[in-house]
Order: sequence, then C-alpha cells, then structure tokens
Amino acid sequence: MRPIRLRTEYLNNPIGIDRIKPRLSWNCEGGVKQTAYRIRATVNGKEAWDSQKVMSDSMHCVWDGLPLQSRDVVNWTVTLWDDTNTEGETTASSFEMGFLLKTDWKADWITGDYVPKTKRNLLRAYMGGTVTRYPVDCFRKEFTCEHIKKARLYITACGLYEARMNGQRIGDFVMAPGYTDYNKRVQYQTYDVTEQIVSGTNEITVQLADGWYRGSVGAWGCLCEYGYETKLLAQLELEHNDGNRTVICTDSTWQWSDDGPIRFADNKDGE
Repeated sequence: MRPIRLRTEYLNNPIGIDRIKPRLSWNCEGGVKQTAYRIRATVNGKEAWDSQKVMSDSMHCVWDGLPLQSRDVVNWTVTLWDDTNTEGETTASSFEMGFLLKTDWKADWITGDYVPKTKRNLLRAYMGGTVTRYPVDCFRKEFTCEHIKKARLYITACGLYEARMNGQRIGDFVMAPGYTDYNKRVQYQTYDVTEQIVSGTNEITVQLADGWYRGSVGAWGCLCEYGYETKLLAQLELEHNDGNRTVICTDSTWQWSDDGPIRFADNKDGE
C-alpha cells in the first residue's frame, strides 16, 4: 500500500502557510484497507516529529511535532500498513511556513504619488455624475545580488496586483490577492522566485489596479467601498549561499509611475 496525493492544508507542497498546527492528509493506492500509518518529519533538516505506528484507518492528522516558526521548511513522509499488516512504501511531501508574527513584516505600504478623488467625485454615470478613472500604478525596484540559494517574495495589496521579476511574471495567481473584507483582513501570497533571480542587476516591477478595493462592486457598481487610495506591500527575502540574508522591502526608494499603457482597469467595466 502506498500513500498518494499528500497535502498540507489541502494544498500540494504549499509555501507561506500560517497555521502552527497544519492538517496533513493523503490517499491510499493498492491494498484493500489502511490499518495504520506513520508520520515522520524534519524542520529545517532536523528531526521534529515521529508519530510512530498509529493504528488507524484515518487518512488525515494534525501536526503534532515541534512548534513551528516563521519561514520553517518542513519535509514529511507517510508510511502505511494494509489489512494484512504489511508495511508499504514511504511517500514524501513538504511545506513552508509564512509569517507568523507581525514583526516579520519589515516592508512599508506604498502608494502612488497623486491625490485620490473623494467619494463625492466618484459617482457613477447613472447618478448623473462623472466617473473618475485612474491609470494602473506601476512600481519598480532595482537591486543587485550574487550567489542566491533561495528567494521568497511576500506580497499583497489593497487593489489587484501583478508582479514581475526581470520581465517574467511571478506566479500564476489571477486577480491577486483575492477578495476579502478589507476592513478585517488582507491576504498575502508567498512566491518562490529563486529561479527568476540572476547574478548581478535585477528588476522587480508591480502593476496595481483598483480591484474590489476601489473599483466597481455590487449591482450598482459602487466605487471606493473600502478606500480611496490603493496601496502595495511587498517583501523580497534573499538567502545567500553563505547563509546571510538580504531583505528588499517596499519603501520610499521604489520608483512609481502612472504613465503606463493601461489607462484604467476595472473589474466590471474592463481595461
């Protein structure tokens, strides 16, 4: 019997999760019925959990190893026993923790260099007002680096963002960071950008549109339901071969322009 489709929080080898006791799950292949399982895990290369042989047909469990910290890299394996008590193959999976503490964020929220209109001046056309359109914000940061072992980008926005590293799009998330009640929470994403970093000069660019934060929402297309000013938060962490880290954060050194090719972008009214 062999475990297949290993998942952490229902995701395949996720990075950037924030549950300190994540749920692990799997399916079975071969055999008639699972009768026992064993989980073994390492955190940053050190042994962190050995469940021993657990007599159970359950195909999920909750992390019960050493307490997890921000940025921990966890590799875990599952071994199963079938109805004949025969030990099967071992299958491996992994996950990586995101930021668990507010202090992990070193970046600042940044915005475009303009004064946004108030809601009074953003009435929809059906009300007899004039709809104000904003061009897509374009942010840029240039940096140099050498001998990179691992690179992670932690990023979110009040609005919709699309990030690129050296002209290549980062990830495949469409309409990131997704819709939330911005009054309560803003989701962030974690991307592995190791392969997109080159030795020497690099350039990270981010386009930022209104999205649900400032754009048209609901049946009446109301504007500015959550705020008048879109903003970006990003933190790029580079781990060098010698173990040192470089952190590049959104701050006042980033360049900004609203003179790009996209003159406005709205979820309901298009680009």
